[in-house]
Amino acid sequence: MGSPLLAKVYDAVLAPSERMGVREQRRRLMGGLSGRVVEIGAGTGLNVPLYPASAGEVHAVEPDQHMLEKLRSKARRSNTRLFLYRADAHRLPFNDGVFDAAIVTFALCTIPEPERALNEAHRVVRGGGVLRFLEHVRSEKRRTAGWQDRAAPLWGRISGGCRLNQPTVEILEATRWEIDDVWRSGRGSVVAGQAFRT
Repeated sequence: MGSPLLAKVYDAVLAPSERMGVREQRRRLMGGLSGRVVEIGAGTGLNVPLYPASAGEVHAVEPDQHMLEKLRSKARRSNTRLFLYRADAHRLPFNDGVFDAAIVTFALCTIPEPERALNEAHRVVRGGGVLRFLEHVRSEKRRTAGWQDRAAPLWGRISGGCRLNQPTVEILEATRWEIDDVWRSGRGSVVAGQAFRT
């Protein structure tokens, strides 16, 4: 299952946005994480070189076998103790409360049922643990939101199902996570933040 073509071109397609600030946002997101960390929807492993030394181990989950092959290649060069799983975000293969933190970057916009994935993350993170997120969202600015709404159907078909106009923050607010901090990009189409497990 999955698209070998998408996995092949994914990093190259994202390279311009990574250079224009997304990589720095990823780096900030990882800052200060410690203990056992789970990354949900790890994709081709763009976060792998940025995992902090303070993370004792990272368990990266990715359902697409072609993305996972790319992830495996990056994992071999990682200094972090890293475990890879081909698994669905809706059914994480972990016991309750075994992680100190969860990371999700540009995955909730693709996961079919983001609420279910967030509830699964809540299940596997210990009380007081954190969720760090960096995601596409529907902008609060009318012009940008209109562009997103028009582009969403075609973009979803060519990007593996990404929903550019998903109200991700509102979805997160409806779960048991308690949002602590949210940053929005200039056009409001990307958010980054942190939530605590209550």
